[in-house]
Amino acid sequence: MNPFQKRSALRIAAVSVVLASLASPVSWFIARERAEEGIVALATEESRHLIDHYNATDLTGADAAKRAALSAESIVGGLFDIAEIYDGAGRKLAEAMTKEGRAVESSLPHHGKPAYSVASYDSFRLPDDRWVLRIFVPLRKSGSATDGPVTSYFEGVRVVPTWQEEQLFANSLSVALMVCLASLLCGAALYPVVVHLSAENERKTREVLESQSALIEGLKRSERELEEKVSQRTLELQQEQSRTMDLLHNILPIEIAEELSATGSARPARHESVTILFTDFSGFTQTVAAMPADRMVGELNEIFAAFDRITDECGVEKIKTIGDAYMAAAGLPKACPDHAQRCVRAGLRMLDYLEGRNRTAAFKWSLRVGVHSGPVVAGVVGKRKYAYDIWGDSVNIASRMESAGEAGRVNVSAYTYDLIRGEFDCEYRGKVDAKGKGQIDMYFVKGERQV
Repeated sequence: MNPFQKRSALRIAAVSVVLASLASPVSWFIARERAEEGIVALATEESRHLIDHYNATDLTGADAAKRAALSAESIVGGLFDIAEIYDGAGRKLAEAMTKEGRAVESSLPHHGKPAYSVASYDSFRLPDDRWVLRIFVPLRKSGSATDGPVTSYFEGVRVVPTWQEEQLFANSLSVALMVCLASLLCGAALYPVVVHLSAENERKTREVLESQSALIEGLKRSERELEEKVSQRTLELQQEQSRTMDLLHNILPIEIAEELSATGSARPARHESVTILFTDFSGFTQTVAAMPADRMVGELNEIFAAFDRITDECGVEKIKTIGDAYMAAAGLPKACPDHAQRCVRAGLRMLDYLEGRNRTAAFKWSLRVGVHSGPVVAGVVGKRKYAYDIWGDSVNIASRMESAGEAGRVNVSAYTYDLIRGEFDCEYRGKVDAKGKGQIDMYFVKGERQV
């Protein structure tokens, strides 16, 4: 080798060493910076999608805190360990964090209310040498607007896992070593080598971030499935509650059922102006003596079902059935001025129904109807198998009206007659002996007057 070649070789070697000493640290720093910015960019984009999904860019309205909380909970566990969401005034509405986030929260530098308009991030190490990325993102109603008013803020903290940091370090170091080697071999080969290694580093970083994105998508899918299950269970619970209330309304008056459902108890109440209706079948014992038991129950069920329909249509509250007796009342639990007219009208319709039924039925039934008006006490008795009942002397007198009446007629007391005489034609029976009550003025209702 001639002197010129030696000098050229020395010069090339010196230039290569200088290039290597300069390019190696620079290339290492650039590779690390690009990887870091890639992590931040993807994390910011994914968080923005999740925030938009829960409509948390505009945190106004009564459910702002709820939307912010749902957004924060959906963000953590993926690319972030701490997620904080603030409204446009800088008030923190929601915060969520992973176990790793809780461990480093107290070590993070504190800052005042957010008031920035451009996204940024900080990269630093904690006292325990953990690498932390802290991202600050102003949010606007339109994701494409850059000069509109800021409606909310998102701040996220990612504690970079050791394996990812080591991977980034190894990738950056490999870039630096290859640059150094390329510089020593030939300066002209520096650029393609750096490009190749940078591309490889970017590919590996993308693979890592894609795996993180897949994890986030899996979490979102699990969240959707959980929401669907909760909605289904809620619907089933509402349907069950509706069936329970329907059953309760079928047992008790609506007002009493709602009070019982709301408070767990129903207070007894005194009603000063109520009309009670009693019915009983005449000759019931003789009629059913030769009748099979299932046929007797079927007959009573058919007739009482018709009586239920009549009382509902007339605005009368069914109280109970006792054997072949049917008891109902009007004016309770909600007071009404025409309680007497309602009961008398229902009694006449019951007689008309039974008369029409007897024309075609094999078994003929005769019905007595008694009606009386006066004060009663009403309430729910028992803790199991609830029963709504009424008590008072008025109930006893109504029962006497029925027993002292005649089959096929409505027998009313003088007090009830005084309430209905303007609308019904009645026939005075005189004073009739009532068991335990002495002589009582009674009237047969002949029918309702035609207007």
